[in-house]
Amino acid sequence: MKKGLIFLIGAAIAWSWPNVLIRMLMTDFDVFTQSFFRYIAASVFLFTVGLIFTRKNILHAAANIKILLIPALIMALHQIFFTAGIFRTSANVSSLMGRLNAIIIPLLSFIFYEDERRIVKNKYFLFGAFLALLGVLGVILGRGSDKIAGSSTGFIFVFLGTLGWSVYAVYMKKIVRSIEPLSIIAFVSLLSIVFFLPVVLIFGDINKIVEVPTGRMLILFASGILGVGVGNVFYYHAIRYVGTSISSIFFLLLPFSVSLIAFLVLGETLTIMQVISGIVLIAGCWLVTSMANRKDIANSINLVASAKIKEAKE
Repeated sequence: MKKGLIFLIGAAIAWSWPNVLIRMLMTDFDVFTQSFFRYIAASVFLFTVGLIFTRKNILHAAANIKILLIPALIMALHQIFFTAGIFRTSANVSSLMGRLNAIIIPLLSFIFYEDERRIVKNKYFLFGAFLALLGVLGVILGRGSDKIAGSSTGFIFVFLGTLGWSVYAVYMKKIVRSIEPLSIIAFVSLLSIVFFLPVVLIFGDINKIVEVPTGRMLILFASGILGVGVGNVFYYHAIRYVGTSISSIFFLLLPFSVSLIAFLVLGETLTIMQVISGIVLIAGCWLVTSMANRKDIANSINLVASAKIKEAKE
């Protein structure tokens, strides 16, 4: 299970940086246009790496592309709703509601997966999740610069976007047992581009990419490769080893890690409340992820996963 924790940390690092890079590009690109080109950059990068090093896996995913249509559609809908919601709510609202996936994912996982039930019912998981949620609440509200405000439409859009990601994450647990993670996100990114294109043409500015300096363009592409590409590959590997429930709580660290990077790179304020809340958040995440090293939990995940992988191969 140590591999799972390594992949979780890798995904957290990869997912933290794009948020900072996106803030740097807000004056150059609208959010829809940024999202569109981030998926293009990720898809090109992943297909290049996949065809060079794991061509067999890419071909296997291509042969099973029908399986990836539903998650790609869900991913596109998540991106559309959440992005639209950001425009209609404050940053605090979108951040707080985005963290609801730490509740929705374990709930859905409990319903659909036998191995996840043992995790979610565990008292250490529940207490660690409580501490992590308390900590992330403090980190977000500790910014102190943004009011809890927004339209009812904005609340609905952000919630639908969060729900979309939660359903996607739970759905992917089944798929990563039969298709290699890098190949999955390569095709999901490609298909998401197709679904997302009409929205960008209507609400975005697709021509902006040729108007900005090369350096800004490279930052945009780098955020896509890191966030959509590398981050998701690590995440898919993580849920293979530790499951969706533990992963969802671990990634509550993101608001704190993003705030820390923004403090170091952009010079943004990091308040005392955020630091204290970050410590509580880390403690909760440590308590939850430490469960992955317990033999009974690890054996439960491995037995179910092995059986599903064997079943998929047959």
